[in-house]
Amino acid sequence: MSFNLFNTILLFVSGGFLIFLSLTVIRDNLRSRLNQVTGAMLFFAGLGPLFLALGQVINLSTPVSVNFEDIPVYNLNRIWEVFFPLLLLFAWTYPEDKLRYFRYRWIKYAVFIPPFIHILILIYYDSVVLFLKFFEAAGASEGLSSLILKPLATFFSWLQILFSIVRTYHAEIFYFAYLFYVGLAVYTLKTSLDSLASASLRTQATIVLRGLILSLGILALTLIAFEFLTADYADSLFTVGIILATLVGSITVAYAIIRYQFLNVRLVLRQSFVYTISYSILVGTFVVLIIKSREIVEPLFGQQTEIFGHIFIVVLLLLFLPLGNWIDNLIQSMFIRNRTDYRNVLERFSRQIISVLDPKQLREIIRETMQTALLVDTVYFVMFDDSVEEYVLLPNERFSKKVILARDDHMLSAVNTLTGPEYLHTLGNYGYDVQLSRELDERNVRLILPMKEGEHLLGFLGLTDKAAGYRYTSEDFNLLRVLSNQMVTALINARLYVESIERLKLQEEVSMARQIQLELLPSAPPKFENFKISVHSEPSRTIGGDFYDFIHLRDNRLGIVIADASGKGMPAALMIAQIQAMIRSEVNNNIPIAQMLRNINEQMTASTSPEKFVTLFYGELNPKTGEFIYSNAGHNYPVIVRADKQIEHLKTGGTVIGAIPDLEFQSASVRLGPNDLLFLFTDGLSEAQDENEVEYGEERIKNMLCDQLHHDPENLIGTLMKDVRAFDPTSPPRDDTTIIALKMNHMNR
Repeated sequence: MSFNLFNTILLFVSGGFLIFLSLTVIRDNLRSRLNQVTGAMLFFAGLGPLFLALGQVINLSTPVSVNFEDIPVYNLNRIWEVFFPLLLLFAWTYPEDKLRYFRYRWIKYAVFIPPFIHILILIYYDSVVLFLKFFEAAGASEGLSSLILKPLATFFSWLQILFSIVRTYHAEIFYFAYLFYVGLAVYTLKTSLDSLASASLRTQATIVLRGLILSLGILALTLIAFEFLTADYADSLFTVGIILATLVGSITVAYAIIRYQFLNVRLVLRQSFVYTISYSILVGTFVVLIIKSREIVEPLFGQQTEIFGHIFIVVLLLLFLPLGNWIDNLIQSMFIRNRTDYRNVLERFSRQIISVLDPKQLREIIRETMQTALLVDTVYFVMFDDSVEEYVLLPNERFSKKVILARDDHMLSAVNTLTGPEYLHTLGNYGYDVQLSRELDERNVRLILPMKEGEHLLGFLGLTDKAAGYRYTSEDFNLLRVLSNQMVTALINARLYVESIERLKLQEEVSMARQIQLELLPSAPPKFENFKISVHSEPSRTIGGDFYDFIHLRDNRLGIVIADASGKGMPAALMIAQIQAMIRSEVNNNIPIAQMLRNINEQMTASTSPEKFVTLFYGELNPKTGEFIYSNAGHNYPVIVRADKQIEHLKTGGTVIGAIPDLEFQSASVRLGPNDLLFLFTDGLSEAQDENEVEYGEERIKNMLCDQLHHDPENLIGTLMKDVRAFDPTSPPRDDTTIIALKMNHMNR
C-alpha cells in the first residue's frame, strides 16, 4: 500500500469520524444550543480532512495536464474554516452560556465573516479583478464620462492593489485571524475553568482546554514554518498542519464526550459510537490483510505461497472473534471505570452508604453523588423532622434558614402521589401559590425525586437544572429511581440508628436522674424508740413521680411527706425535686403547716402550667405524745387503724398544689396510741387492676390492714404487696406505688 493511499484513507476515516460524532451530538439533544454549536464545530472540522482526501483522489484519477486545485470551485473546500468561528462560539457557550450577557448580539454572527470573505476571494478573485480593470480602462477614456469614471477608476485601482495583496497573502492573513480565534477561545475557556465548582465539569473543561492549547501550538508552528519553507513544501505542510490542528482539538472534544460524558451524551450513544468506530477499523484491517495476504506471505514461503496463504487467511478468521471480544471488554471497562457510568455510580453509592448512619453525612453523600454523577447544580432536601413533627426544607449554602412546611400543603400531597422522579411543572395542577411551590420556585428546582417507604413519604430531593445547560435524560431518570430506593433504605437505617442512640442517651440520662432521685429519697426509714416505720416505693418507670421524705425537726419531732406528681417519668421527677426543695426550705422557717402549703402552692402556680400539679400530704409527729399535726393537699386519704381496728381517714387540708393560685389550706391534729397504725400510700396501690380492669380499691387495703395489724410495718407491707401483685401481676406496675407504714409501740406520758 503506497503512502499516498494510506494518507487518503486516514483522512477519509478521520473526517468521517468527526462528522459521525457531530451527528451523534446533535441527535442526542437537538434543542440544546451547546449541542448545536459543538455538533456544527465537529462537522466543519470533519470537512477539512474529507475535502483534502477528495482532492487527492481526484488528482490521482485525472490527467497530469489538469490540476484540480487550479479550478475555482476547488476553493469551496475552504468551507471547513467555519470551524474556527464555531470554536470561538463554543467557548462562549461552554460551560456557561455567555452569549446572553453580550451587549451586542451581532458579534456572534460577525465572527463568521472572515471565513466567508476568504472563500469569496479565492473563488471570485479573477472575476473581481476583471471588473476592476474594466473601470480602470473606462477611466482612461476622454469625454464627459471621464469626469465621473476617473475618480472611480482611481478608487478601484487602489482597491485592485489591496485585493491583490490580500489574494497573495491570504493564507497568512486569514490563518493569523484564526490563530487569534483559537487563542481567544483558549483564554475564554481558561477563565471559565477557574470559576467552575463542579469537579466533573472541571475535568471535562480541562481536557477540552488542553486539546485546544495543543491545537493552538500546532497552528502557530504551522504558520511559522510556512514563512521559512520553500514553496514546494510550504503549501502541502500548511494544509496538513491546519487540518492536524483542527483534528487534535476535535478529537479531544470527542475523547471528552466518550470518556467523561461531555455534553451529557447518553451512555448508549457513546458506547454505540465507540463500537462502530472500533469494529469498522477492525473489519477494515482484516479486509486489507486478506486482500494483501499473498503479498505478505510470498516473500517468506516462496513456492509454497498458495498453501501458506490459505493458512494465513484461516488464522486471521480465527483471530477475528477473540480480537472482537477483547475490544468489547476494553470498551466496557473504559466506560465502567468512569465515575459517571451508572453501573459504577450505583456500586460506588452502595459502598458509601452501607456503613453511614449519620443522617447529615448521608445527605452529603447523596448531594455529592447527584452533583458528580448527574452534574446537578444544586440539591435541596425536604425531610420529615421528628423534633417538630413536620416536613422541613433543610438549609444549604444558598439558603441558610430552615423552612417548616404545613402538613396540609397541596404540593406536599402531590409529591406523596409520585412513584418516581418527575418534573416540578407537571405538578402545577396542585397549585402554584402554596408555600412549598413558592419555596421550590425561588430555589429554581426543576426535578422532584420522592423518597417513600411504601405509602409513607420520608421526604424528597429538589434538583435544579444540570450544570452547563445539560438536560435530564431517560438514563438519568432510571438512575434516580434506583438511587431513590437505596436512599430510602439508607435513610431508614440512619433514622433507626439515631433513634437507638437517642434511646441509649435517654436511658443513660434516666439512669443518672434515677440515681439522683434515689439520693434525694431517704436511704432508710428513721428509727425511734416509740414507733417503727417502714417504706415501699416502686416506680412505674425508671424515674417515678412519687415522692416521700422524713424530716427531723426540733423537739425530736418527725416530719413525714408523701406526694404524687401528675404525669410520669422525667417531668414528674423534676417537679417532685422542686417540691422537696420547697418543703425543706419552708420547714426551716418554722411556720405553720397550713401556711407552708399555701406558700408552696403560690411558688408552684407561678412557675408551672395548671396541668402540672402535685397531690401532697405532710404531717409532723411528736414521738413522745403521739400527737400528729397534718394537712392533706388533694392526696389519697391516709388511714389510721386503731388498736381496736377502728379506722380513721386524714382528710383535712385543701386541693392539689400547683393548679390554682391563692388557695388556703387547713391543718388538723390527731393522737396516735399504742399499737395504732398510720398508713400512707399513693394511688398506684389502690388503682392496681386485674385482668378485668377491676381496681384493687381502698376497701381491700383497709381489710388487709386490719387482718395484718398484729404484724410489724415491714411484714405488713410485704404481705400487702404480695396480695396486690397476685391481684395485678403487671411489672413494672401501671402507676408509681409508694407506701409508708408507721406503728406506735408506747409513749412516754
